[in-house]
Amino acid sequence: MGKMIKRFFADMQWYDAMWYMAAMLMTASVPIDWNAGVWSLVLLCLATVVKCMASRRAGSRGLSRWAKAGLWLMVAYYALCAASAWWSSHPADAWQRAVLMLPMAALPAVFLLSDLRYLKRHHVEALVFLLAGVLTVRFAVMAARAAVRFATGTPPSLLIDFHFDPLHHNYLAMYLITAIGLLYAIVERHWAEPCWRRWRWVAVADMAVLAGYMVIMGSRSGLVVMALLALGCLAHMALVRKRWAATGVCALLLLAGVGTTYLAAPKLYWRIVYSAEKMLAGEPGDGRQVMWQCGMELVAEHPLTGWGCDGYWPELRERYRAHDFAEGYEPERYNTHNMYLETLLMTGAAGLTLLVLMMLVPVAAAFGRGRRNLPMVLFTIVYGGFLVFEVMLGRQMGLLFICWWYGMLLAPHATAADGTRESATGTGEKVER
Repeated sequence: MGKMIKRFFADMQWYDAMWYMAAMLMTASVPIDWNAGVWSLVLLCLATVVKCMASRRAGSRGLSRWAKAGLWLMVAYYALCAASAWWSSHPADAWQRAVLMLPMAALPAVFLLSDLRYLKRHHVEALVFLLAGVLTVRFAVMAARAAVRFATGTPPSLLIDFHFDPLHHNYLAMYLITAIGLLYAIVERHWAEPCWRRWRWVAVADMAVLAGYMVIMGSRSGLVVMALLALGCLAHMALVRKRWAATGVCALLLLAGVGTTYLAAPKLYWRIVYSAEKMLAGEPGDGRQVMWQCGMELVAEHPLTGWGCDGYWPELRERYRAHDFAEGYEPERYNTHNMYLETLLMTGAAGLTLLVLMMLVPVAAAFGRGRRNLPMVLFTIVYGGFLVFEVMLGRQMGLLFICWWYGMLLAPHATAADGTRESATGTGEKVER
């Protein structure tokens, strides 16, 4: 074990190892508690400052132009959201939102200032395994907690959905599906390697456990995004890898999994079908549909500049009061549950343009000539899908996770003999010297 650890940190200076350990803490803490994630970000920023001072170098010369563009777009999006406080009708609340979104500037700065050329592919893969391991341990703890509650007389209906885990089900689903997607990218890459013959099945089993965890939490949004991720993985397997037989087998296994989850949790599917039928009939079948309708009515009044950070809340509440919600809803407590719509409300068309470019630039780079960054593409599918159903960049538990993995999957890894540098688990991305 000691030799393995020594070999793992072999090419790192002490300040590089310190930065990487802060990165491990950041990876592990966010899925456990977002407060711990904030303190981990503070430590990561301090580690970055120490690293720059000790190495007498600032700036990541290993980042490609595409990666830098994506990170700067994230900073620009944050700057526009913060600047919109000037035309908000509630500047105090707007500045509070700007402070809450500060990781959107801090984490890109960490990657833009840190020289990460010492990282190799296995260092990033280790962070993915750490994420999956933390989530698996969390599932074991919550399962033990549910078993104790069941033994003490708690009805089974109070042991699933949001009763199973106190963490918000959609944010937890994003963590779980991200881990599944990144594990798939790693397993797919190393599948045929002799040293992976045992561990590949362990990884596949862990993916199944994490998928079951998401189903137990009852996240409809997670189920939709999981379907998008599965389609993306099947398309990659068939169209890029040309593994038609494996694609067919995996498709059959996915269908079997869908049938199993339907038998285990039919309520989850009924809610989706019921909402779809109501929407097709032109009736409000889900609270989100009404929220989106109210939000779009406000966007139509200020489509270019928006209402400013939190400046739309009084008007949005008035629109909520004028619409019918299902019994039990307290709409005045809720935002629009759509990050794209929320961006339009805050900053108008300019903010939405920056957000979409921030998402598409890394994906365009991943499909460019000589570049393959499957993890970044799968991660974009996951968080881009969840932005449709939640204001993921409006709460620390989503903001920290998205910004952290966005930067880490863009960071350069492992110099190749021809002067190219690998990105995450992909290969061949040209970088600046």
